[in-house]
Amino acid sequence: MPDHTSFKKTAITTAVLLAQAGGAAAQAPSTNGQIQEVIVTAQRVAQPASKTPIALSVVSGDELKAAGAVNASNLTELVPNVQISNNGGATVISIRGVSSADTTEKGDPSAAFNIDGVNLARPQSAGLAFYDLERVEVLRGPQGTLYGRNATAGAINLITNKPADKFESSAAIELGNYADRKFDGMVNSKVNSVLAIRAAVAKSQHDGYIRSTQHFAHDYDDDDSLSGRLQASLKFTPDLALLLSADASTLKGAGPGTVLYDTVLHRTGSAQRTDTPSVPGTYNNRARGTSAELKANLAVGELTYQVAHRNYDRDEIAPIGEEVAGVVSADSTTVGSYTQTSHELRLASAFGAWKTIGGLYLFKERSAIDARLRHFPDVGLLVFAQDPTISKSRAAFGEATLSIAPGLHVMAGLRRTFDDKSRLGQTIIGDPPFYSSTNDASVSYAQTTGRVGIDYLLAKDTMLYTTLSTGYKAGGFNDGTTATNPYLQYDPEHLTALEAGIKGRFLNNRLQVNANIFAYDYKDLQLTTVINDPLTGAPLSQTLNAAKASVTGAELEGKFVVSESGRLNFSATYLDAHFKNYMPNATSNWAGLRLAKSPKATLGLSYSHQLYLESGASLSGTIGTHYSSSYVLNDYVNAEQITQPAYHLSDANLSYAPASDKWMLQAYVRNITNKTVITDYAAASSGYAATVSLAAPRTAGVRLTAYFQ
Repeated sequence: MPDHTSFKKTAITTAVLLAQAGGAAAQAPSTNGQIQEVIVTAQRVAQPASKTPIALSVVSGDELKAAGAVNASNLTELVPNVQISNNGGATVISIRGVSSADTTEKGDPSAAFNIDGVNLARPQSAGLAFYDLERVEVLRGPQGTLYGRNATAGAINLITNKPADKFESSAAIELGNYADRKFDGMVNSKVNSVLAIRAAVAKSQHDGYIRSTQHFAHDYDDDDSLSGRLQASLKFTPDLALLLSADASTLKGAGPGTVLYDTVLHRTGSAQRTDTPSVPGTYNNRARGTSAELKANLAVGELTYQVAHRNYDRDEIAPIGEEVAGVVSADSTTVGSYTQTSHELRLASAFGAWKTIGGLYLFKERSAIDARLRHFPDVGLLVFAQDPTISKSRAAFGEATLSIAPGLHVMAGLRRTFDDKSRLGQTIIGDPPFYSSTNDASVSYAQTTGRVGIDYLLAKDTMLYTTLSTGYKAGGFNDGTTATNPYLQYDPEHLTALEAGIKGRFLNNRLQVNANIFAYDYKDLQLTTVINDPLTGAPLSQTLNAAKASVTGAELEGKFVVSESGRLNFSATYLDAHFKNYMPNATSNWAGLRLAKSPKATLGLSYSHQLYLESGASLSGTIGTHYSSSYVLNDYVNAEQITQPAYHLSDANLSYAPASDKWMLQAYVRNITNKTVITDYAAASSGYAATVSLAAPRTAGVRLTAYFQ
């Protein structure tokens, strides 16, 4: 199991690395020795991050590149109180201990994942590559008013670089261990006074991090992805603009992998990443999307209309359990498609002492899944064929802010949502079949969420705020019908959050500090519970609104400009997330036990530095570490919790750019101490042992980027 590491050891490691690397930068230090303001759209309108009264972290595109953040999972080390992992191809997001374990076609995430304002409803879609991004905004806490359902934990917004009125292009290649090969490129051009276009592409490959003892052609936890995006910006007049976007991605290879939990417990080093999967993996998935966003500046405010259509297709083969000599081991095949269409109309206005935003939202998703578990013990074949699963959502929302005195604002907002969800399908057992059952269920409900708050400019660069907000995660259903399952439906989850914070800049804009405290009333948690069938007395594993929880905590995040050449980034969190009541089965009481993926403390520290040589060339880089106290992962079926002990991960990079700034060479190493960190847990069942997913091992490489103008 990973070492129980104290923060003292973390600090010593960091000091040694600083001495060796001389410091470096995740991005160039701030201009004139001051921290520059960042404009965000977290509240659907452009405004300074320091004047946005919510818990918000922003990671720039340059910082993402320097940190090697190629997908959402890498945000765990970059953003406080966020845990993101890949579970069988689905991206599972946990913010402040609030998460969702159901990644099937009937489940919903707890955090909204958006690209340029378009929500990606399925957690499988959130695993797409990061490339050509301007920034990532992470909103912590329920966002039920402006983002709607399935944003109880918060929201993650990916903001892409948009077409600019100039010519520029870049190309980069990267080589590293595990046969890592990456390429990304971008070209931007102004066509005429109306039209500008931007195209970006990213190709990524590396060998699997989990070593197969059977010497399969591809090891699990590999990467073979290709992504591209094309955007066109049309500025018809200064007050009328249209943005058109299209993107496509393919994800291939062996796919995400797991290892036996016992392997991690009883081995060390690279031996912990050894497995004996029952079959070679096949991962051949595709994502496609198109969107159009029209903005018009009218006398009454800025009107925005956005329409988007997205598809995600799955074609996967994965093992179930380990290979056993002389036994045909089980495996699963999944073929499926998810299609979604969304419309949003918003009007943002400002008049007198008022600022308002309001809008309408319409969403529809349809999915079809055929999942087959072959060579399954005792039954041979299990088939889950669900076609279609349909989800519809309609909402109206509005929020208003009133300036009641210089620097003092009060805000209130409401959202009314109408949801419909249905599924039709079958469960078939045996080959030839000897049992089948129908899955036919639907739910409909209306929910109201809202937010009230007050913020006050204590000084020119210091804001105090407090908010009371609510959010919910959509309800759903279990397998069966109303005639066969008395526990067929479950209701939405609900979360109410009280938060207070301060955002300030001090020492002539050399120090930036964001701090907050929060308390959640979290109820109606949708969790797996083993109950007795009232007709047969047999145990049933069902999703129910089975629990209540309490979440309290504090967060600190900031930047300090040490000099014109150096900057310190820091963060610290405290989190107490525990069940108030929950019984995963008839005999186990989890009241007082922790929620999954909710470490009580995390610490982040990085130092950035940039040196200019006599030739005009620059040398820059970064050194940083992320510490997490222990956290638990929950086995709801067997009523057990496992613990990932405390750990720290450290990274470093060093970059060189000539005076012309026409190219840059970067060397990096990530997870320097090669820690083994458990990110997800699959319970033992049907005779198969428990397995775990792991974060990436130590990786190192070089990256060469060329710029053309």
